[in-house]
Amino acid sequence: MNLFFFISVIVGMTYIFLCFVFHFDFKKKKLELEEKKLELEHRKFEVNEETQEQGEEKL
Repeated sequence: MNLFFFISVIVGMTYIFLCFVFHFDFKKKKLELEEKKLELEHRKFEVNEETQEQGEEKL
C-alpha cells in the first residue's frame, strides 16, 4: 500500500509539472504568433505607404 501511494504521488506531481510546462509553452507560442502578426501588419502598412507615395509622384 505504501508503494502504491508513493507511485500515485509521483504520477500526480509529474502531471502537475507537465501541465505547467505546456501552459507556459502555449503562452510563449501565443506571444510569438502575436509578434509575427504585428510585424506583418507593419510591413503591410509600409508597402501601402510606398504605393501611395509612388502614386502621388506619378500624378
